[in-house]
Parts: sequence; structure tokens; C-alpha cells
Amino acid sequence: MLIDAILFIQNIQLICFTVIFGMVALQRWPDKTRRWLWFSFVTNAVGAGLGFVSDHLPLWVSKGIVSETYAVSYVCIHLAVVYFLGAYRRTLWFSAAIVLGSLPFYLMWMGPADTFRNNAMGDLGIALQVTITGVILLLSTERSTRWPRITLGSFLFAFAAVEYARAFVAFVMGRDPDVFSPKLELTSSVAYVVSISVLPLGFVWLMNVRLESELIQQNLVDSLTLVLNRRGLMQALEREIARYALYGEDFTLVMADLDHFKQLNDTYGHAAGDAVLVGVSEFFRRYLRATDVVGRIGGEEFVLLLPHTTEEQAVGLLERLRGSIHTNREEIHSTVRVTASFGAANTGKRSGITAEILMHEADRALYRAKKDGRDRVRVFSTEDETVVAQMA
Repeated sequence: MLIDAILFIQNIQLICFTVIFGMVALQRWPDKTRRWLWFSFVTNAVGAGLGFVSDHLPLWVSKGIVSETYAVSYVCIHLAVVYFLGAYRRTLWFSAAIVLGSLPFYLMWMGPADTFRNNAMGDLGIALQVTITGVILLLSTERSTRWPRITLGSFLFAFAAVEYARAFVAFVMGRDPDVFSPKLELTSSVAYVVSISVLPLGFVWLMNVRLESELIQQNLVDSLTLVLNRRGLMQALEREIARYALYGEDFTLVMADLDHFKQLNDTYGHAAGDAVLVGVSEFFRRYLRATDVVGRIGGEEFVLLLPHTTEEQAVGLLERLRGSIHTNREEIHSTVRVTASFGAANTGKRSGITAEILMHEADRALYRAKKDGRDRVRVFSTEDETVVAQMA
């Protein structure tokens, strides 16, 4: 009686999720993740529907095709995961092999005496499929979806363990799992019901976490150059200042400005100007250290954060970077000659350093680099304030 009630609840859930995810899939039909998630519920619902009228169907349908629909529904779940992650396409061959390889056994075990083997073959196929799906969820390195992937993958492993246990009882012990252990039958039924809820909700979690991450990324990253925008840069700068206050390790803030950029736009057009901005940002990321930060704060002006650098180390690094722009200018643009001026400000073991102070000092140093003829590296000194005051 309890098992019948659980199965009834499962079928109600199945119908509800089939309708809901059908509407979700239709709203964004090109999204293959949504489509395959819906197909998983459709195939499961088809299997449940055929199961209700199995007494009026040929055995090859009731014992073969119906069993395959449940296996195919978990293949659809696997496809949804593969398209969501954008990788692991080759695992689809394993999914196809599991489905096709199990069909002859379903057809061989159609008799009443072999019903438990037929069911256990379905359990084994599902267990193998969800194991593969769980593995690729855990192997993915996408940081934003880490916790939903771990949660969903862990559930799939737990679900697979129950299904493996049923297959073990049937094929190794030669017993009907439901007769051998009523607790195993109950656990398996509950696992099916829970899976119908956990899998779609897990996908909703995955998609929402990624969407939130993308929105945050768009809010912090410059859309043209894909380096940090002003907001993202200021957050990174505040983190560096907090780290400096805690550990006292000097860092350098650099303002870099492309020389004669307006003239470049006027001569070659804004499309060429945009290409140069993209090329420069990629050049900075390629030639700077992995720990350094690159941001664009507007127009042709970039800001570099160089952690763990003294003033002397920063000057050496920036001079090499400036020289590399000359030597490898074709990496930035094939026809346009680009130079840059750099103004740097170092924390210098000073107390009370703020983001505003460092930005101000780097801006003054950049001003002096421009005044001295451009294509220069200059470090802030107190003389810069006097020079700016005289020029004002």
C-alpha cells in the first residue's frame, strides 16, 4: 500500500514537471539544456503511461520498450548536463551503448519468471547512466556552478548506489530485490520520487547560479576589452589595500594611457581604435604576471595593479612592458603603431594609504610622462604636484 502511494505521488510529480518544464523549454527553445531536460520528463511520462496499460500491450512493448523509456529519460538528463557544461560530448557514446546494449536483455527476460531480472536490468542501466552524469558534473571546473554541481553529482552517486544494490541482488544473488529486502524496495521507490524533484530543481539551481555569475561579470567587466571596468577595478584595488594593511606587502598602481589615441581614431577610424584597445588589453594580460590585474577606466586609459612589487621592481617591469609594445607591436595591431605612457604610484610602506591617494599619485605621474614626451615610465614624486600646479 505504501509503495503504491509513493508511486502515485511520483506520477503526479512527473506530470507536473512535464508541463512546467515544457513551458520553460518553449520560452527558449534554442536552449538545448532546457529541451533535453523536458524530453527526459516526456519519455518518463510516456513510460509511465504505457505502464498503466501494460496488460493490453504486447510483451515486447510492455517489457522492452517501456523499460527503455526510463533508461532514455536518464540519457536525456545526461544530454542536458553535457549541453549545459558545453563539454564531454564523447560520453554520449557510452549513453547510447547502455541503451542499445540493454534492449536485447529486456526482450530476453519477458516471461513472468524473469520480471525481476528485467527490472534489475533497468536498474543497472540507470545506475551506469547516472554514474557517468555524476562524474562529469564533478569533473567540470566551472567555478560559479561548483556547489550545485557537487550537490547534484553527490545525489546521483547516492541514487546509483541504490540501483547497483538492486542489480547485485538480482544478478549475483539470483533473488528478486523487492522480495529479498522490503527496505531496499522502499528505498528505491523513495529514491525515484526524490530524483523527480531533485534533478529539475538541481538544474534550476545550476542555471540560476550561472546567470547570476554572468550578470555580476557583466557588471564588473568592460564589454569591449573584457578586462575589469572601473567598478571591478576599484573592488580589486580595495582588496589590495586591505591586504597591504594586513600584511604590509607593497604593491604598485599604474595608470597607462595610449599616446595620440584621438589622432589614431581620426586617421584610421573608430573600428581600428577599438581593435587597438582590444589588442592592448590582450597584450597586457599576456605579458604581465598571473597575479597582476588589468582594468580599463575609460577611453584609452588602463589601470594595472602589480601586487608584491617595490617601486624599483615596478619600474623594471613597466620598462620591459613598454619595450615589448615596440618590439611586438604587430601583436596589438597589424598596421597601427602604438605607444603608451605609464604613471606609477607605490605604497612604499606608508600608512593611511587609500585608493583615492594611489589613483591621484599615479595620475600625476602619468601627467609627467606625457609632459616629458610620451612613451615614458614615470613614478610619482612630490615634484609632480608642483609641476601640475604650475601647468594649471
